[in-house]
Amino acid sequence: MTDDTRSHPGFGGRIGRTREQSEAWWPPVAGAPPGSPNVVVIYMDDMGWADVGCYGSEIETPNIDALAARGLRFNHYTTHPICSPARAALLTGRNAHSVATGWLSNNNPGFPGYSGDIPLAAPTLAETLRAAGWATIGIGKWHNATNGATPNAHWPTARGFDRFYGFLEGETSYFFPARIVHNNIVAPIDQYPADYYATDDWTDHAIRFVREVRNERPAQPFFLYLAYNAVHGPLQAKDVDLAKYRGRYDAGWDALRAARLARQKALGLVPADTALSPRDPSVPAWDDVPDDQRAMFVRHMETYAAMLDCVDQNVGRLTDLLRELGELDNTIVVFSSDNGGTSSGGPTGALWFNRRFAGLAPLPVESDLERQDWIGTGRTAALYPMGWGQVSNTPFPSYKTYTGGGGRRVSFIVSWPKGITDAGAVRTQFAHVTDVMPTLLELTGAPPLTVSHGEPAWPMQGASLASVMRSVEAPAPRTEQYYECWANRAYWRDGWIAVSLQKRGGEIDFDSWTLHHQPSDFSESVDVAAEHPEVLRSLVEAFDAAAWANTVYPLDNRAPIQKFNQLPPHQRPPAAGNRRRFVPGGQTVHRGTIVPLITDRSFRIEVRIEHGARDAGVLFAIGEVIGGMVLWVEDGALRFLYNGFGEFSELAARPLAAGARTVGLEYEALGGRRGRGRLFAGDGTHGEWGGLSPSLMMGFHEGLDIGLERRAPVNWPLWEQHGAYRYGGTIHDLTIESGAFAPDAPHAKG
Repeated sequence: MTDDTRSHPGFGGRIGRTREQSEAWWPPVAGAPPGSPNVVVIYMDDMGWADVGCYGSEIETPNIDALAARGLRFNHYTTHPICSPARAALLTGRNAHSVATGWLSNNNPGFPGYSGDIPLAAPTLAETLRAAGWATIGIGKWHNATNGATPNAHWPTARGFDRFYGFLEGETSYFFPARIVHNNIVAPIDQYPADYYATDDWTDHAIRFVREVRNERPAQPFFLYLAYNAVHGPLQAKDVDLAKYRGRYDAGWDALRAARLARQKALGLVPADTALSPRDPSVPAWDDVPDDQRAMFVRHMETYAAMLDCVDQNVGRLTDLLRELGELDNTIVVFSSDNGGTSSGGPTGALWFNRRFAGLAPLPVESDLERQDWIGTGRTAALYPMGWGQVSNTPFPSYKTYTGGGGRRVSFIVSWPKGITDAGAVRTQFAHVTDVMPTLLELTGAPPLTVSHGEPAWPMQGASLASVMRSVEAPAPRTEQYYECWANRAYWRDGWIAVSLQKRGGEIDFDSWTLHHQPSDFSESVDVAAEHPEVLRSLVEAFDAAAWANTVYPLDNRAPIQKFNQLPPHQRPPAAGNRRRFVPGGQTVHRGTIVPLITDRSFRIEVRIEHGARDAGVLFAIGEVIGGMVLWVEDGALRFLYNGFGEFSELAARPLAAGARTVGLEYEALGGRRGRGRLFAGDGTHGEWGGLSPSLMMGFHEGLDIGLERRAPVNWPLWEQHGAYRYGGTIHDLTIESGAFAPDAPHAKG
């Protein structure tokens, strides 16, 4: 036997005919340098600049305040003013439009800046830290994938997270999350425990995953992205937290807003001469709010405060874990929000704010007054009046989706006891959400990726704030930034901010600019465009250049019904006559599959069953407390309830005989968002037509359940009595046959 050895491509040793003749080799294992810090990003949703205690709030946030006491607060940190874009920018270090996320990921209007999926060539913070040796954990809200139904290249575990537990879309119930995903599997949850609350659940899993990492690899640093959906609507809170805030907001939004500014001045967060921006013209003075509405308005804000208080308690739980592990001092914790407080609830708030997604006007305030005790519970999807949004954004004007200060300026706290020498200080330098990733990479020493998913990696556009964290005297790492959301625009440069706000749904006004000088006008309350036309002109030109460079154009100012229901051709509703068969035994069918089949159109739903005389339960349910329909059997009869986004209708019950039956619903769309329906019980006859309005469109979170009603119910009293109410007979299948669209339906012309 000859004693020769050979190499092998990619193998660093030598291979002979026997082990004795060979030289073993193992590829090097990537690992973070010893002593590398953990990274925790706690990301809030729709939380305004002034909502936590250390930014002037009356809400009790001692654990978040403690982060600031161990670290730094920034008073001029900005963001893209809506969820998906802010998250895309945070996770890539790039402007949102440049990574195809200039709008919500649920929608794809067919332009490069808005397709909704972060390009694979743009590496995420999770991908970068994982490649450098960090364990990576994603928790809570994702909202950076257009496809939430099936695993794909844009789900969290495909974009760098070893573990993920949360939901993929923009919002969900706190008591009944619609579709929790655990890694790449939809969690098989039919019914939640009575004490379930999402904020607690997210933290439970964050703590569990961190403990698992420590049990497996005691020295490996971890990156935890803890993206709470709080304090985004629906406003829902636990009773124990609500009890703490009863009565605290009776003085109303004008008094609360003034008190927050006073505290901000006392904290040294704002200059002593800072003025409140004028009250929004759509917001009445509190003294002018009708007496019968004040208690309801207060209840909204009590719920909001309770939700944030609960987050703070959970931040405390996470801090306790880090302290228990002995790793609090060497953990970089970032706490911030994706955008500011919202105006989506309108002047009087709404118990069904999702009506706007479905192109419906708010319900009359009188209707909400009758149900005001539902605010804060899981029974409705409530959102506060916009006056409380102004309180959240104190002292700035405007709101989420707008590029004024209230939309784009949010709190930003970074804590790292081992690396910050002037804990408790305030930084006044300009910073933007795109700066977070380069900052964390510099602080951890993790190198940016040069290749991402087989392509040359796109470089980050943000700049590291590490020098600013080290020294209060360090200049801001960059001096300009553009902003755009829903055709609202802004451009900041060297202390000047030009802002253009649009009237929603109207023709875009390209000349509607105001100009503000922030060194002398912290709250952006004074328009100085007339005094400095040359400055304004320069900023407008700079915005235009940045917009072309970052694929911001074309601007889109369409009304909500058009923007929220924009779909690419392959996702648009099928033509009349389409039949889809669904079988029981699987998880909830995603709403994106079901809604096109029934959206403002006629349809027929048939359920083939083997029914026994004593069988009862839900045959099918579509939707939830926000809107939908449920067909069930009880006391020997077929029964049906329709929830038209807070407008409830029932059809007359139909006797149901035992045996093989095809039962179901016929629905006729009449136009003007009106409709009617009738039941059939498999005996060759139909029930009487009954009004079922308004016709359903996008806006609810749950899809189709067959044989039970999972999680959030369409019919609250039925759920209180029976829970998921699994049907006792046999269901063979369910078929939806789509009919004609209503003549004025948005999808009628394709």
